[in-house]
Amino acid sequence: MHNEQVSIISLCPVEPSHENFLLKLFTECRPDLALIIDVSKKQKASIISQQFTMEQQQLIQMYPDAELNIVMFNKEPVGRLYVHHGETADRILEIGLLEQYRGRGIGGKLVTTVIENAAKIGKTVRLQVVWFNQGAYAFYEKVGFQVIENRDVFYEMQYMY
Repeated sequence: MHNEQVSIISLCPVEPSHENFLLKLFTECRPDLALIIDVSKKQKASIISQQFTMEQQQLIQMYPDAELNIVMFNKEPVGRLYVHHGETADRILEIGLLEQYRGRGIGGKLVTTVIENAAKIGKTVRLQVVWFNQGAYAFYEKVGFQVIENRDVFYEMQYMY
């Protein structure tokens, strides 16, 4: 008999105590932030913090009833999954994992669960991905999403059953 550790993925609602973790995750998930140059480290940290705060405020304003969850892997915070449940479609607003947890199937499991839950009640699943995030775009395409609209800065994608 093997003594294998079972990896458990779970979600917990975002709480104010998660803010530092979410800021770290935001920074890791945004490769474009590396383009901020010619400023001090303190100024760069301030700019990134402001971008993070604006994103959070915008999400809450646009989707006040969205589910904002921290992704837990063996009881450790490793990512975030924000989903809005609309009338006919569920929208993945944000999904991101710390770099060291990418490529382990966690993101695929999360997205598959969102898709399965939506399918049970006859909904589609949509999301947006910025054009320059080729890793995310390839991931979504591999899972079964297709571009339904090119909006220049980002692609609107929908899961195709």
